[in-house]
Amino acid sequence: MLNSFYRKLLFVYMSITIVSILAISGTIGYSMQQKTYDRSEKLLLEKVEQVDELAKGLLDGSTQSKDFRRQINSIEKSSNVHVAVVKHPKVNLDKVQSIGETPARKVWVDKVLSGNQVTVRSNFAQSSTVQMLIVGRPVLQDKSVIGGIFLYTPIVSIEGTIDGINRAILISAISIALLAMAVLYFVSRHFVKPIQLMSKTAEALALGDFSGRVPVRGNDEIASLSGSLNRMAGKLQKVEESRKRFLSEISHELRTPLTTIRASLQGITDGVVEPEDAKDFIQVSLQETLRLSSLVDDLMELSSFEEKQVKLNFQHIDVTDVIGLVVTQLKMKAKGMDIELSSEAASPYMVYADVDRLRQVFINLLDNAINHIEPGSEAGIRVKSAKNERWIEVWDNGPGIAPEKLPQLFNRFYKSDESRNQSGAGLGLTISKHIIEAHGGTIRVESKLQVGTVFKVFLPIADVLPHDKLMT
Repeated sequence: MLNSFYRKLLFVYMSITIVSILAISGTIGYSMQQKTYDRSEKLLLEKVEQVDELAKGLLDGSTQSKDFRRQINSIEKSSNVHVAVVKHPKVNLDKVQSIGETPARKVWVDKVLSGNQVTVRSNFAQSSTVQMLIVGRPVLQDKSVIGGIFLYTPIVSIEGTIDGINRAILISAISIALLAMAVLYFVSRHFVKPIQLMSKTAEALALGDFSGRVPVRGNDEIASLSGSLNRMAGKLQKVEESRKRFLSEISHELRTPLTTIRASLQGITDGVVEPEDAKDFIQVSLQETLRLSSLVDDLMELSSFEEKQVKLNFQHIDVTDVIGLVVTQLKMKAKGMDIELSSEAASPYMVYADVDRLRQVFINLLDNAINHIEPGSEAGIRVKSAKNERWIEVWDNGPGIAPEKLPQLFNRFYKSDESRNQSGAGLGLTISKHIIEAHGGTIRVESKLQVGTVFKVFLPIADVLPHDKLMT
């Protein structure tokens, strides 16, 4: 069933088409009618020239009346015209009589005999009601009017020709209108069909079905709208998949500590746990509670970054100062695990950034390195440069990361080595990536098994950043 928009569009198209065809047909019909009358008048005037020579001969006595009538009868039969001749009353032509019917109106005769031409549409004789196209013309001899001639033909014969033309125009107009309506019907459906499909797709999106797509054909505005709807559907589908995956992941992360806390408290409440062991169970529950609290904090921070609600306190800083503090902060932990830490910076690296957030990133990256390498290994942070580009590297010479795991490192809750990372929730790298991107930079990772891992952080140099940059 056609929708209202389709009916309106089809109605507008057909109305414009019909009005245009009627206007064009009316204009052509009127033009052809005028041309037909003009042509008939022109033919009468041509016959007037012929009759004029005969009338001069009649009026000057050089042509006998019976010869004139015979020639006039021949013209009338061959041309479907009627001829009338009147003589001037002041001209002494006693042997010449008027020929044909007497004009219905004396004013025509007076006008012609006064030397003027007459062209009218009326009945010629008073005894006739037939409409005629009448042409009257004076007959001159030595520049004097000696009489007048009238040629007239039935308008009905002219109108018969006009009616035939009008019928042809009407048939053509109806044929063109029907053809135009058929074309408009299919053209309208062609334009409306994508809109109908987009409407159905939008309704499906509203109901939670993100799988539908609209075919994109051509490069017009409708195709652009279809493409935009498809892109929106794709993004919504990704958001929905991300939401489901997030719920699954967070459920998994919450299940273990909650199970531990519940089991410990249940054992203490039921008296299953010995009093001397209760303290240990309470300590375990406390640790799991702290872990949950840290997880909630990380989730809130991650949500703030994803919703662009984090305000960064930008200032001009030297990255080399930050990495020096980070290495110093983690040196004691590394020493306790027999790991050598170092920092390298050949020259200052000035950036416009939030110093606390950058320190958070470098602590997270370097702490991850310490937690994933063997005792006796090395790790550190260094500033590298090549041509006009500078970046920071957080490196280690540990066991490395398998190639198939690298693309997933920055995903939420992903842990490349579950057996060696029980304390974290797998959000540190995700948050670090958001922090670097909020500074207009990028972060990527390179790793080789049994060689080591390098996280590369690229930050814009201070003089290319606006001083009023804020992420809100």
